[in-house]
Amino acid sequence: MRFDLLDGVRGHLLFMMMLAHLAAQPGMSYLMDVHHARVFQILDAEFLVMLSGLLVGILYSLKFQDPGRLAQFLKQRIGKIYRYYLISAGPFLILLALEGAGLGPLAFGLGEVLLIQNGGAYSDILPIYIYCFALLFVLSFALRFVPQGALLLPSGLIYLVSLFNYDGGVFGWGGKFLVFDIAAWQFLFFISYYFGLHFRQILNWLNGLSAGAYLFLVLGTGVLALGQRWAFWYPVIGNLPEGVAENWFRMQLHPVHLLRTLAVAGFFTVALVRAVRGTAWLTAVLRWYFSLRLLRYCGVWAIQMFVAHVYMIALFAALLPTWDAGQSFVWAVLFQGAYMILPFGIHYVMAWQRRRAAALS
Repeated sequence: MRFDLLDGVRGHLLFMMMLAHLAAQPGMSYLMDVHHARVFQILDAEFLVMLSGLLVGILYSLKFQDPGRLAQFLKQRIGKIYRYYLISAGPFLILLALEGAGLGPLAFGLGEVLLIQNGGAYSDILPIYIYCFALLFVLSFALRFVPQGALLLPSGLIYLVSLFNYDGGVFGWGGKFLVFDIAAWQFLFFISYYFGLHFRQILNWLNGLSAGAYLFLVLGTGVLALGQRWAFWYPVIGNLPEGVAENWFRMQLHPVHLLRTLAVAGFFTVALVRAVRGTAWLTAVLRWYFSLRLLRYCGVWAIQMFVAHVYMIALFAALLPTWDAGQSFVWAVLFQGAYMILPFGIHYVMAWQRRRAAALS
């Protein structure tokens, strides 16, 4: 079951994630000048996690409608994502071997990868998915006895406890390379999952508003989405240790950062759902953009595209010291362009394989 607009949004986020990780390399920060973070001051992982939870909730509402079918789906997704996570650890293991590590350190490094304790830069989103899906899988067995909204309680409690832990990972577990605190980020997933469960009621409510009320809602959410970019007040919860990253509030999913993320997501949701006089042009532009095949194909093959981005960033980082400033810019453009063409290749190869399998059967 596909949702074209949501696939397009996910594709946009993956393209921007690639750009952000190119910009994170030494001397390349100017690339962020053309990233949407310049407008909203929020990056991409937040919305990928939200989109994942939203889609699972929508699928439950439309397709599963049974805790057992949900658990089966989650078990399959966990297995698939874990396999791709292992593939994404390839650059880490290759570099470990090239550094001359002996058989012992290499075996230890492989063990760390298997336990999601290590795996290289920029592959954090896959462990986040694994943990979110695993937690929902465990909690899904309670759905025969409690309503869906009750799942927000254990999720929220885990989130609250995590706010006092600044080591990253899952209460510190996995903190060796996971810069995101997964125990906090799962709450964003569960909030989105709950919205997905009730997406039809939300759509009905939005469509039932008068044109004037809807225009006010678009403008109001727009003001919040743009206004939140200056909301940089993050009161410390507990004791902030020395040496934490400057953007700890994002990695920790500070409540203020959580609200900022929801504000931006709320604006785009309202703007995409319905066109009214005064904002119809905005809705038309957004729907056209997120319907582009380039974005949709990237969104359809999101996990494969994510793994490809890990390898491409690893290669770019390895070659960067051999280039001067001008060459670095040219190669960054070429890497970004190649990444944006890649979904067409994946799509047509997969389509060819399906046709071939159908012909053989």
